[in-house]
Amino acid sequence: MFFLVKIRVDLGRIAEFGRRIANREFDNSCIRWIFCLRNDPTVGYSIWETEDEAEFERKLGPYRPYYKELEISPVVLPNEAVEMIMKRLRSAATQ
Repeated sequence: MFFLVKIRVDLGRIAEFGRRIANREFDNSCIRWIFCLRNDPTVGYSIWETEDEAEFERKLGPYRPYYKELEISPVVLPNEAVEMIMKRLRSAATQ
Protein backbone atom coordinates (compact mmCIF):
# COMPACT_ATOMS: atom_id res chain seq x y z
CA MET A 1 0.00 0.00 0.00
CA PHE A 2 1.06 3.55 -0.66
CA PHE A 3 0.25 6.59 1.46
CA LEU A 4 0.66 10.28 0.70
CA VAL A 5 1.52 12.00 3.97
CA LYS A 6 1.37 15.77 4.41
CA ILE A 7 2.83 17.15 7.62
CA ARG A 8 3.65 20.41 9.30
CA VAL A 9 6.58 20.08 11.67
CA ASP A 10 6.08 21.22 15.27
CA LEU A 11 8.66 24.03 15.54
CA GLY A 12 8.67 23.67 19.33
CA ARG A 13 10.16 20.19 18.92
CA ILE A 14 12.26 20.70 15.78
CA ALA A 15 15.64 20.53 17.59
CA GLU A 16 14.81 17.18 19.21
CA PHE A 17 13.32 15.88 15.96
CA GLY A 18 16.40 16.90 13.98
CA ARG A 19 18.71 15.28 16.53
CA ARG A 20 16.78 12.02 16.40
CA ILE A 21 16.82 12.03 12.60
CA ALA A 22 20.58 12.72 12.58
CA ASN A 23 21.11 9.83 15.01
CA ARG A 24 19.03 7.55 12.75
CA GLU A 25 16.58 6.77 15.55
CA PHE A 26 13.61 6.43 13.19
CA ASP A 27 12.80 3.55 10.87
CA ASN A 28 12.47 5.27 7.52
CA SER A 29 12.70 2.10 5.42
CA CYS A 30 9.18 2.57 4.05
CA ILE A 31 9.53 6.24 3.08
CA ARG A 32 10.06 6.48 -0.68
CA TRP A 33 10.09 10.25 -1.28
CA ILE A 34 10.16 13.37 0.88
CA PHE A 35 9.68 16.93 -0.34
CA CYS A 36 9.20 20.21 1.52
CA LEU A 37 7.48 23.32 0.25
CA ARG A 38 9.94 25.95 -0.91
CA ASN A 39 7.82 28.83 0.40
CA ASP A 40 7.08 27.05 3.71
CA PRO A 41 9.69 24.39 4.56
CA THR A 42 7.78 23.43 7.72
CA VAL A 43 5.35 21.62 5.38
CA GLY A 44 6.45 18.30 3.97
CA TYR A 45 5.00 15.69 1.66
CA SER A 46 6.13 12.08 1.56
CA ILE A 47 5.18 8.80 -0.03
CA TRP A 48 5.25 5.77 2.25
CA GLU A 49 5.02 2.15 1.08
CA THR A 50 3.98 -0.61 3.49
CA GLU A 51 2.40 -4.04 3.32
CA ASP A 52 -0.79 -2.84 5.00
CA GLU A 53 -2.34 -0.05 7.05
CA ALA A 54 -1.31 -1.62 10.37
CA GLU A 55 2.37 -1.60 9.36
CA PHE A 56 2.02 1.99 8.17
CA GLU A 57 0.59 3.07 11.54
CA ARG A 58 3.40 1.26 13.41
CA LYS A 59 6.09 2.94 11.31
CA LEU A 60 4.45 6.38 11.48
CA GLY A 61 3.87 6.23 15.25
CA PRO A 62 7.30 7.45 16.41
CA TYR A 63 7.10 10.47 14.09
CA ARG A 64 3.66 11.67 15.23
CA PRO A 65 4.80 13.69 18.29
CA TYR A 66 6.91 15.90 16.02
CA TYR A 67 4.09 16.85 13.66
CA LYS A 68 1.84 19.80 14.41
CA GLU A 69 -0.45 18.82 11.52
CA LEU A 70 -0.85 15.50 9.73
CA GLU A 71 -2.94 14.44 6.72
CA ILE A 72 -2.84 10.88 5.38
CA SER A 73 -4.26 9.79 2.03
CA PRO A 74 -4.03 6.24 0.66
CA VAL A 75 -2.86 6.47 -2.96
CA VAL A 76 -2.45 4.10 -5.90
CA LEU A 77 -0.10 3.85 -8.85
CA PRO A 78 -1.35 5.11 -12.24
CA ASN A 79 -2.04 1.65 -13.67
CA GLU A 80 -4.20 0.77 -10.67
CA ALA A 81 -5.98 4.12 -10.99
CA VAL A 82 -6.81 3.35 -14.64
CA GLU A 83 -8.24 -0.05 -13.62
CA MET A 84 -10.36 1.62 -10.94
CA ILE A 85 -11.64 4.25 -13.38
CA MET A 86 -12.49 1.65 -16.02
CA LYS A 87 -14.35 -0.44 -13.45
CA ARG A 88 -16.41 2.61 -12.41
CA LEU A 89 -17.19 3.45 -16.03
CA ARG A 90 -18.32 -0.12 -16.75
CA SER A 91 -20.44 -0.12 -13.62
CA ALA A 92 -22.05 3.23 -14.53
CA ALA A 93 -22.76 2.01 -18.07
CA THR A 94 -24.71 -1.00 -16.80
CA GLN A 95 -26.97 1.03 -14.52
